[in-house]
Amino acid sequence: MGTGMLASEPADSGASRPDLLGSGRCVYNPSVSPTRVSLLVLLCVLTFFVGLGRPAITDSDEAFYAEAAREMVEGGDWITPTYNGQYRFEKPVLYYWLAALGYLVAGVSEGAARVPSAVAGLLLVLTTYACARRWYDETTGLLAGAITATSFGYVTVARQALPDLMLACFVTLSIWAALVALVTPRPPGADPSRRRWLVVAGAALAGGFLTKGPIGVVLPAIVVGPLALWRCWSERASRPDDVRAIVTRLALDVGLLALVGLLLAAPWFVAMTNTHGLAYLDRFFIDENLQRFVTDRYNAPRPFWYYVPIVVGGLSPWSPLMLVWWTPIRRVIQRAQRVQPVEVWLTVWALAPLLFYSLSIGKQPRYILPILPPLAVLLARGVSRRLARFGPHAETPRRDRLLAVAGVISGTVLALFGVFVYRAQSLLVGIPPATILTGAVLLVVSGLGVSVVAVSSRQRLIPVALVVASVVSTLTVQYVVLSRPGPEPVEEMAALLKAAGPESVSYGRYRVFVRNLLFYTGRPHVDLVSGEQVRAFLGSTDPVFCVIGEADLQQVRADGATAHELGRVAYLNTGNLTIRTLLWPDPGTDLETVVLVTNRPPR
Repeated sequence: MGTGMLASEPADSGASRPDLLGSGRCVYNPSVSPTRVSLLVLLCVLTFFVGLGRPAITDSDEAFYAEAAREMVEGGDWITPTYNGQYRFEKPVLYYWLAALGYLVAGVSEGAARVPSAVAGLLLVLTTYACARRWYDETTGLLAGAITATSFGYVTVARQALPDLMLACFVTLSIWAALVALVTPRPPGADPSRRRWLVVAGAALAGGFLTKGPIGVVLPAIVVGPLALWRCWSERASRPDDVRAIVTRLALDVGLLALVGLLLAAPWFVAMTNTHGLAYLDRFFIDENLQRFVTDRYNAPRPFWYYVPIVVGGLSPWSPLMLVWWTPIRRVIQRAQRVQPVEVWLTVWALAPLLFYSLSIGKQPRYILPILPPLAVLLARGVSRRLARFGPHAETPRRDRLLAVAGVISGTVLALFGVFVYRAQSLLVGIPPATILTGAVLLVVSGLGVSVVAVSSRQRLIPVALVVASVVSTLTVQYVVLSRPGPEPVEEMAALLKAAGPESVSYGRYRVFVRNLLFYTGRPHVDLVSGEQVRAFLGSTDPVFCVIGEADLQQVRADGATAHELGRVAYLNTGNLTIRTLLWPDPGTDLETVVLVTNRPPR
């Protein structure tokens, strides 16, 4: 990866530079550099795809999608997703379809379950690159793509069987295509390319709707809608005699966009309604979408500012470089600098969804993923301009103190992460201490490398250093923190169940391996939600098995239940790792012993 990949360069003369919102033409160079696209693809392979089959499917929401896709293939019902044999109405069908197709091609595996998310990450990176390149220049596009490919928020979700990154991909594509068609200044007269952009936007809206429902349309609408109306208002001021034509054109454009989206998204919802009746629509749109937004039924209530640190963490290790925005923001406030239209579009693109999600009651960190692409573009623009101003292409090259501070902060955080990984070795059961030490050293060295570059005379290499550090961090976490040699605890428990008796024997689980054990056993289980239910289950006249935590087992035994142990595993739920776990690792709290028991004495 050469230094020219991300270092500052003179701006492309053909890059898009619209003048003011509502005036001027958007001219750009349509040619794309295959070399730079290949570099971004290679980067995505390292951060999104390598080691995708490890760790085991986590005991989190990804188990729903991995298992439901498996049941779709085995059951042959490609309309209604099921989990543990029960209808799963929570989300639309697109991710299940793609994961199931992966199973048909490559067999049922963790990697096949996660490939749709990783591919969505790749497409998102290329879309961000194309957007930044069209609106700014080649250097900004490449850097924006690299930021997207190496930001920890995207890297984390791209390696899980979750639909959130796919939603972010569709939302990004639909917003960008709609902005190009409806907001970007264009020459008067017929413009067939606008229709093509509208078709792309409509198809992306359908993809978002089939991935997570109405939010796939709401987010593009709250971004593009106000900007498109402002565009019409600007045209009205300059062309007062053509108001009707302006409004008619906007209505026709929106109609075409909506028609494409409806034709692609509606058939599955029609099929579901035909199968399950109108009650399905009520369950999906009201219970699973509206109530998820306005109540705490699905997610614990969190403060209004909850997403601010989530955004900073999601853009790590690049987020400290947001300090470069300080100078242009100050100059705009002082009216020494005008805001360019592209900056308005990108700012609205980032802030409108952020405000929307901040107003919701139920919040989840990964909901905010769709706002990271516009932030990546703005960050890439700010960094590339700063490097051009102070770097080797400047009239008076010198070190930039602001970039130095930002780079040192990024490097320090990465180095500290290495220290935390080393301190957490007591939780990483089954991983050799030498492997943990090697991973910790790599993290510390990569962080120190970023800091050294930031304070050196070669600050133009800061983006390259951050890319390298991010790749090192990703692979280290993937192979040291999140996965261990040999079978993982959930796989060991599935093997214990298989060895314990025939599949005809019923088994239940209580508060452990809540979602992912089903993927590895391939047989339905009984969900036990209280100690009383566990005691009743173990009191059955038929032989049964139960998967339960050691502390809960002691309690049900104290309450009179009969339980004979067949095996046990030590378990760290990596799907729910928190900052607290790394800062203050406590095996007594963070590790859990999971026990397989039966109500019949073992032979």
